[in-house]
Amino acid sequence: MDRPILISIQPRFAERILAGDKVLEFRRVWAASPVDKIAIYSSFPVQRIVGFARVKVVHHGSPTSLWELARQKGGGISRRQLYEYFRGKQTGYAIELDGVVKVNGGLDPKKLFADFRPPQSFHYLDAGEFRRIIADHIAD
Repeated sequence: MDRPILISIQPRFAERILAGDKVLEFRRVWAASPVDKIAIYSSFPVQRIVGFARVKVVHHGSPTSLWELARQKGGGISRRQLYEYFRGKQTGYAIELDGVVKVNGGLDPKKLFADFRPPQSFHYLDAGEFRRIIADHIAD
């Protein structure tokens, strides 16, 4: 069964995802369990859940193949940034996002989760936690 996750993304990249300019989110490591939905946490200084998306497909490959994918699909990142990010890694991941929805005004995760700590990369959510994030917070 696929699981939703809460993923930390730098604000500049989160904004590009929400604007539709970035359809790929790059990761050095990825979830062991299949993931179908992502809640997007915009890291410091925003520190809010700003949207969510569906995982269309997870691509895995060398930085060179991921760069080619980024050029084709809209990686929202420069070649230099991508290669810097994957420095020292033989392979990485590009998570292709679909159905991106902005959360009105963003959500303070501390109001949703007791003892909230921003995930270093991502954090698995149960279905109830994900429902709390999307309930009544979808942008018009």
